[in-house]
Amino acid sequence: MRMIDGRQMEQIITDGHIDSQEKFEILWEYYYPHLLVYTGSFKGLSNIDPKDIVSDILFKVFNNLHKYNRRYSLSTWVYNIAKNHLIDAYRKSKRSTRTVSIDEIAEQDIIDQRRDNNIVDKVIEKDSIEKCRLCIKSLNKKDQRMIFLKYYEGLNSKEIALIEGLSHNTVRKRLMTIRLHIKKLLGDDYEN
Repeated sequence: MRMIDGRQMEQIITDGHIDSQEKFEILWEYYYPHLLVYTGSFKGLSNIDPKDIVSDILFKVFNNLHKYNRRYSLSTWVYNIAKNHLIDAYRKSKRSTRTVSIDEIAEQDIIDQRRDNNIVDKVIEKDSIEKCRLCIKSLNKKDQRMIFLKYYEGLNSKEIALIEGLSHNTVRKRLMTIRLHIKKLLGDDYEN
């Protein structure tokens, strides 16, 4: 499948000419890896396989597509469903501690998305990714989720605020604080 972003995904999913099976496959292919990482940012779900949780979330999203309101982006809607499902799963699991680590995001997946064939650039990028990964791991889980939603999913601070149940200004200030913290950790390696 060609690389698509969240906005293109929204157009595909809301297109009435695409059959249900194809919509489900597109949803699955796009959101499965993203939701797996997002699920990993929630503590207390160690007795539940993250892959099962993500599968349940995607089935719930697909079965409720008819309720999707285009007033919000599709990603905001999907992550709200995911957050609510994860909260329910946490309540049912009664305090476990297994989480998916940021280490489980394959560097190669990120590098391949860049479609850069220059080996030197790939080596430099891999080193930068590792440094960023270490910085992100130093953050608390909520800040990790915010960074994931902002920079990996491309959501804006209003959308993140809806998902996290925070005010828009709180998210903006928190993201600025996180960026300053990462800039301090990276030193000369920091790029805006």
